[in-house]
Amino acid sequence: MTRNRNGEESKRQVEAEEGMASGLLNVVVVLAIAAVAYTDWIVISDISLGYLYVLPIALSAFVNLFPLTVGLAIFCTILQEIFGPSAEPTQEKVIRAVVSLAGYLIVGFLVTLIAKQRSRLAVEVRRQRDEYESDLVLASQVQRQVLPKPPVVPGLDIAATMETARLLGGDYYDFFEISEHDVDVVIADVSGKGAAASLLMPSLAVALRLRARELSGPAAIIKDLDEIMKQIMRPATFVTMFYARFDPIRRTLEYASGGHNPPLLVRTKTGETLLLEEAGPIVGILPDAQFSNTVITLEEGDILTLFTDGVTEQENESGDEFSMERLQEIILGNETESAAALVARIAEAVAAFAGTKAQMDDLTLVVVKIL
Repeated sequence: MTRNRNGEESKRQVEAEEGMASGLLNVVVVLAIAAVAYTDWIVISDISLGYLYVLPIALSAFVNLFPLTVGLAIFCTILQEIFGPSAEPTQEKVIRAVVSLAGYLIVGFLVTLIAKQRSRLAVEVRRQRDEYESDLVLASQVQRQVLPKPPVVPGLDIAATMETARLLGGDYYDFFEISEHDVDVVIADVSGKGAAASLLMPSLAVALRLRARELSGPAAIIKDLDEIMKQIMRPATFVTMFYARFDPIRRTLEYASGGHNPPLLVRTKTGETLLLEEAGPIVGILPDAQFSNTVITLEEGDILTLFTDGVTEQENESGDEFSMERLQEIILGNETESAAALVARIAEAVAAFAGTKAQMDDLTLVVVKIL
C-alpha cells in the first residue's frame, strides 16, 4: 500500500512539473515576442526583424494547441507590420505579411507534429512503465506469499520477517523439518537487489528443498548448492548463506556458513553475546570451495538472531550505521519477549534509526529462542 501511494504521488508530481514547464515556456514566448517587437520598433528601425518571431511561435507550438499557435502567428505578423520599416510600398508590405504568416504557420505546424509525436511516445513510455510496475507489484505479492511460515517445534520459538528495499528482494529465508525433532533454518542474500536478485531466489529455494533431507548436514547442503549456483549464475553474482540445524531435544546447533553475516547468539542467563563466525567462502564463485560444520551447545533462554546486511548496515541521515552493538542492545533489552515480538522490535528500531534515510538494502531477520 505504501509503495502504491508513493507511485501515485510520483505521477502527480510529474504531472505538476510538466504543467509548470509548459507555463514557464509560455512566459518565455511572451517575453521573446515583446523583446523582438521592442527591438524592431526602437533599436533597429530600418530593417524588419520579423523572422525572429519564429522562435516564440515554435516554442508555442511545442506546448500549446495548434489553433492557439495560429492565433499567435497572426498576432506576430501584425506586430511585424506595425513595428517594422514603414517606408515601403503597400504591395510589398502585403506580400511580406503573407509570406511571413505562411512561414510562421508552416513552422508552427511542423513543430506541432513533433510535439504530438513526442506526446504519443511519452504516453507509451508511461503505459509501459505502469505495466512494468504493476507486474513488479504482483511479483512482490507472490514473493511475500510464498515466504514460509515458521514451524511449530517443541523447545523452539521461531519468527522471521523480510522487508525489501525495492518491490522485489534478493534475500531469502526458509525452514525445513528434517525429522520429528530436527529443524533446519536458512538465511541467504543474493548480491545486488531488485528483480535481478529476486529471480535467483526460486532456484535457490527449490534446490534447498530438494536436497535438505538427502544430505548429511549444513556443510554438505551448502557445498551442493555451491555447485548448482555456479551453473546457473553469472560470474559476478554470488550468494551468502547461513544454514543451521537445531536439535531442541539435545539442545545443539549444527551450522555452516557460506560467507554470510555471523549470526548473533545471546545467552540471556549470563548476558554473554557470541558471533557464530566459523565460515566458509561465499557461494557460487570459488572453484572447489570447502565448507565445514560447527556444533555448539545451546541453553534454555538462548536467542539466536540471523540477519542480512539491511539490518546492521542501514544508515541514518548522518551516515552512521545501525551496527551490531545496537542490535545486541535491543535483544538484551527485550529478551523476555517472544521471537515474533523481538523480530518486530528490531525491524521498528532499524526504521526509526534510519529516519528519512531510504532503506539501502533488503532487511531480513530470523530469530530463534530456545525454550
